[in-house]
Amino acid sequence: MDVLRHLLLLVHLAGMAALLGGFVLTLLAGERKMVGAITHGAEFQVVSGLLLWWVDHLDDRHPPAAKILVKLVIALVVTGLAHANKRRPAVPMPLFLGTFTLAASNVAIAYGWS
Repeated sequence: MDVLRHLLLLVHLAGMAALLGGFVLTLLAGERKMVGAITHGAEFQVVSGLLLWWVDHLDDRHPPAAKILVKLVIALVVTGLAHANKRRPAVPMPLFLGTFTLAASNVAIAYGWS
């Protein structure tokens, strides 16, 4: 089960890198689009996060339920916003930065909440 958990953690971290990197690189390019790296990274985060939670429960590891729920809600909001705006030629700056802030806050919650 540890091998599966480590593989899922790797996928989860890759999704996070794609998601946040997509925001930063898009912004540095002078655009405000929800590119594939953002939408797919958000999807990977949700799916791999749920699978990590499931594997933790199989191994009798129980992360705080409130933490998992907060992270899931944020991840679903980020995924929804990314998909709802992926066809727009330019996303308004407050929406773009707000979505990025939500995604980055999920990283801070993962790291800071025991």
